Amino acid sequence: MNAVKVMLVDDEVLAIEHMKNLISWPQLGYEIVCTASKPSQVIRLAREHRPDLIIMDIVMPGKDGLALSKELLAEELALKVVLLTSHKEFEYAKEALKLGVSNYWIKHEMDAETVKRELGGLREEIESDRRLQKNDRGRLLVDWLGGRPLSDTQWRTATAGLSEAFDRLHLLVLEPVRMMPILPDVMSIKPIWPTEWPDARDSGLLAAIPFLESCFVLIYGDKSSRGESKMRELLEEKAAEARRMIEQLTGRPASIAMAYGLPNRADVPGKLAEALKWLSQAMFHSPNHLFRLNELQREEEKAPLQLEWEDGLRKTKERLSDSQYEEAAREVSALFSLASVAKDASGLADLCRQLFSMLNRYRSTCGLPSLTDTWAAGPGTDADWSSLAGIRDWFLQELNTLAQLSAGLPTISRKVRQALEQMERHYGDPELDADTLARQLGISRDHFRHLFKLETGKTALDRLTEIRMDKAKQLLDEGSLKVYEIADRVGFRNGQYFSQVFRKLTGMTPLEYMEKRR
Repeated sequence: MNAVKVMLVDDEVLAIEHMKNLISWPQLGYEIVCTASKPSQVIRLAREHRPDLIIMDIVMPGKDGLALSKELLAEELALKVVLLTSHKEFEYAKEALKLGVSNYWIKHEMDAETVKRELGGLREEIESDRRLQKNDRGRLLVDWLGGRPLSDTQWRTATAGLSEAFDRLHLLVLEPVRMMPILPDVMSIKPIWPTEWPDARDSGLLAAIPFLESCFVLIYGDKSSRGESKMRELLEEKAAEARRMIEQLTGRPASIAMAYGLPNRADVPGKLAEALKWLSQAMFHSPNHLFRLNELQREEEKAPLQLEWEDGLRKTKERLSDSQYEEAAREVSALFSLASVAKDASGLADLCRQLFSMLNRYRSTCGLPSLTDTWAAGPGTDADWSSLAGIRDWFLQELNTLAQLSAGLPTISRKVRQALEQMERHYGDPELDADTLARQLGISRDHFRHLFKLETGKTALDRLTEIRMDKAKQLLDEGSLKVYEIADRVGFRNGQYFSQVFRKLTGMTPLEYMEKRR
C-alpha cells in the first residue's frame, strides 16, 4: 500500500522539526514529502508534491491557515487538511471546518500517542478518498478517450493536477499480441491483464488507462521547449521501458503505437483511434512492432486491400482432392503472400476459417480425428498464431502432417473421396444416405456400398453417423443449443432417436455428455 504523503506547514521551523520527530511516520504508513515555513511557499509546494495530507498552523504572518485552506481545497491540491490551533483560536478553527477542512488539533494536546491515534483514523479516510478519486479519474479518462471533451477542471482532476506543468502530450498505446482464433478453444486463453499500470512514479506520466480490455493507454506530459527530436527520443525510451513492463506482466510480446508532441488534449482521442487501427494490423508486421504515428502519414493513405482468397482456396482444394500435398502447400503459401500485401485482417480471418474447415474435411475423409479433437486431447499447441508467418507455417505443418498420415492409409478412390466430402458438407440433411450418395456419384447402390466398405472398412451409413455425432459433440461443447435443436442440425428428425444413437456410440446421453464437459 502506498504511503500517505504529508506536507507540514508552520512559520516556526522548530515546530516543524518537533512534529517530524514526534513519531515514526513511516511506521504508520506516512511519508513527509515537503515542509513549508512561509505561507507563500504552500501552494507551489502542494502543486509540485501533491500531498494527501497537509498539517498546517492556523496562525501565520502574511496569510493564515484558513485563507490557505480555501485555496488548497479549491484546487483540490490535497485530500485532507488538518489545522493546528490553540484554545484562543478555537472558534476560528471551527469556522474552518465549515469550509471543508478535515479537522483541527489542539497544539498543546498533541503528544505522540494522540498524533498516532489521529493519523490512524485519517489513514482509513484517505485510503477511501483515494479509491473514490481513482474511480472518478478513471471514468473521466475513459470517457475522454472515447471522444467526450473534458473541461479544464475535469482535465485537472483526471490528471491529478499534473498536467498544468506541461504544454505537450505524448501518447503510448500498448497491446499484447492478438492470437488469431484458429481453434475456438484457444480464444479463451487470454493474457493475464493488469488492472493498473505498475510504474506510477514517473513524474511525466499523467495517466495510465486500461482500455477496451485489450490495451493500455499511457499519457505523458512534456514541454515544447524540449524540441521535437528530443521529445521523440524521450518517448522511444519510455516505449521500450513500457514494452518490457507489459510483456513481463502479460507474458506476451506487445506491439506499440506512439505519438509525440500533441499540443492539445483534444487531439488524443483521434490519435488513439488511429493507433488502434494500426495495432489491429500488427500481425502483418511483427508481434512487437512499433508504429510511429508521427511518421505514418503517407502510409495511412493506403487503405488495406480486400483479400481475394476464393480462387486460391479452390485450387488448394483441387490439389488436396488429388492428394497433391506439395502443390496444395504452394497454393497456401501463395494465399498468405496475397494476405501480406492486402493487410486485410477480416479477409485473413475468413481465409483461416476456410482453410481450417478444409483441413478438417480432408482429415475426416482419411478417417482422422478433427484438428479440434486432436488439440483438445493433446498437450495443446505452441503454434504462433499471432503473426502472418506463424499462421502460415502452422497450416503448412498441418498439411505436411496430413500427407504423412494419409500415406500409411489405404488408397481411396475419387468416388469414395467425393462421397466422404458430400457427407462432410451435407451431414445436416436428413435425406442423405447411401442411396442418395450412390445416385449423386452415378453408380449403382450395391457397387457404392461394396466400394465404400472395401476402401474405408466401414459402411457408408456408419461413417455418416460418425460424422453426425462428431458435429453433435462440437455443438454440445458450445452449449448454445438445446438437444432437439442439435439433433435437427445434424440430420435427425427425431430428438429421442438422436439421443439413442448418441448413447449407443458414446456410452452417455447428450445431457450427460454436456455435464461431463463442464
